[in-house]
Amino acid sequence: MRALALLPLFLGVSAHADVPLDDLLKRLGEAEERKLAVPACRVVESSVTESLDKDGKVKGRLTRSYEVTRSGTTVFARKLLSQKEEGDLPSQLKAEPKDPPKNEDGKARLSPFHPRARADYHFESAPGSGEDLLTVRFAPLKADKQRMKGQAVVDARTGKVLSLSMSPSDMPPMLKELQMDFLTYAETPCEWQPTRMKLAGSGGLLLYKVRFRSEVTMTGHQKVDVPGTVPEAR
Repeated sequence: MRALALLPLFLGVSAHADVPLDDLLKRLGEAEERKLAVPACRVVESSVTESLDKDGKVKGRLTRSYEVTRSGTTVFARKLLSQKEEGDLPSQLKAEPKDPPKNEDGKARLSPFHPRARADYHFESAPGSGEDLLTVRFAPLKADKQRMKGQAVVDARTGKVLSLSMSPSDMPPMLKELQMDFLTYAETPCEWQPTRMKLAGSGGLLLYKVRFRSEVTMTGHQKVDVPGTVPEAR
């Protein structure tokens, strides 16, 4: 019997890889609830966005940083810290970020793993590329422009997301493709948060096409209070 218990060590198989999917989703949901329970989080988001030609060569570049304060899924403040434009940039890439209205139902902005959103999605899991790692794939039960499909690499031992890739389950108008990859996560004063993200997309109408890619880093997380507000989507 003791030899059977040691078998995973000799085979290089994780004893945690057999965590039932329902248990893992419950842990992932609890992590989302802890993150959204933070009164508010202030972070510096620094981005480099590049406009590309049809061959993928860089036509223009926008380097920008903001101080952003979020509570739940709602942005309460966004302050421009720096901005630099180079080369040819279409107006869409130079526009200020548009945050969803504060009075909008935030359910669609919740992680698929959040308990309030989970019933709207289908999940399946598969062994990951390393010990204790699982790949969790998700897709909404009904395709929706506001809901994502994709997959996450999860540490089955800790129940933490290590990377996340997703795209709209139903592409919005004027977008041909959009891919978002959250590449790294870290423990912060605002719980377990993504710290680096890449985006790539293309779209447009007829002869007017836009191709772009962007890399965003999130640093300096601070837990703060938002006086007189009740955060949404918790």
